[in-house]
Amino acid sequence: MPVLTASRTPAQLLAELERLVEVDWSTVWAGVPEGADQRTSWCAALGWQPLWFQAGLWVRTAGGTRLHVAASAPGRAVTRVEHTMWAARARDVVENDRVTRLALGSFTAHLAALRGVMGEPIGNGIQEDPDFPESPGSGPERREEQPNPHRTAVWRFRTPGAPVFELRSDLGLGSQTAPVPADARIALICHSPREQPMPGPDRHA
Repeated sequence: MPVLTASRTPAQLLAELERLVEVDWSTVWAGVPEGADQRTSWCAALGWQPLWFQAGLWVRTAGGTRLHVAASAPGRAVTRVEHTMWAARARDVVENDRVTRLALGSFTAHLAALRGVMGEPIGNGIQEDPDFPESPGSGPERREEQPNPHRTAVWRFRTPGAPVFELRSDLGLGSQTAPVPADARIALICHSPREQPMPGPDRHA
């Protein structure tokens, strides 16, 4: 049987989303303070508890969710905040199809839940689609080098400073000639807006 390393339900995702939309995102994007005391106060103001540094700051929310606040170093601008809802890995390549099906089922369920709250995404698809939406912060050149995300859905809102939300499914299988045990992950990523917001629902986020 594949090993589940994360398994949050769509209802749990929506509960965390309610907390995320209330976050002061301008404070988040400005960066994690360098000093320990300032960092603790910064997290407390956002409703978070600091955990450890690893390619950014890891925190725990009031709902018990672990978030990755990505930045190149303390004091640098935050580029994204990630919440991994579901992750699984195969013990052997014979389980790859099962992991792929499980990932699709989880992605579909979480996408349906987010649609009910945020409406239709501005982009949604699987990598093989000709109109596959680019993941925020990446481009076609990067996609040629890195085959993830496997599936993605993107929402962008008009509220100044609001994150670009991405529901993302990554799937590692190796290649047809050199397959490896599947490693799958589904995450909600709050990307820092890097340009003027595209037209979208006039909502607060």
